[in-house]
Amino acid sequence: MGGAYKYVPLGMAQKILIIWLMVLAFCAQGQEFKVEYDKKHDFTRYKTFSFGESEIVIPADQRTAPDAQWHDWMKKALQDEFAEKGLAFVEKDGDLVISYIIGSVSRTEVQNLGPMGMAPGADQSRLWNRDFKQGSIIIDLNNRQGFKVWRVTATTHASVPDAERQLDQLVGEGFRKFSIKPKKSKKK
Repeated sequence: MGGAYKYVPLGMAQKILIIWLMVLAFCAQGQEFKVEYDKKHDFTRYKTFSFGESEIVIPADQRTAPDAQWHDWMKKALQDEFAEKGLAFVEKDGDLVISYIIGSVSRTEVQNLGPMGMAPGADQSRLWNRDFKQGSIIIDLNNRQGFKVWRVTATTHASVPDAERQLDQLVGEGFRKFSIKPKKSKKK
């Protein structure tokens, strides 16, 4: 069977290309997403929702839109999502109360590239860094008694030009498994 493999050393251009591809792959992983809920919780009893206290925590120098616009985008995304799920919006005293926090922070990431392709004894402290804005969203669903029944936590790059579309996607993904339909019982 055996075909012989011959080791061919990489040139400097190939090494640089590989490093940049690794950096780009790492940058593409800039979104973290977490959904927390009790899988045994009965969501079928919920018929309405309303909004509770929410806030926008974005430094003034990083704002791409006024706070009122962020609230409008988020509320529209949530209203659309829950209307699709069969819940009705009410101004206050909903079966579920939605609250959220949208924030942003400037971050710098630094990594050591190491000795890749350097001559022995050369300075091996080659670093690369990148500055970026990290956005964070936390969405909580609480029942009327104030117990948390669902939480979505997401961090992503805040430099995305279409923030409204990104909010829609995050809300859709965060509540993809949310259902007020009765669960089908397994036949024995």
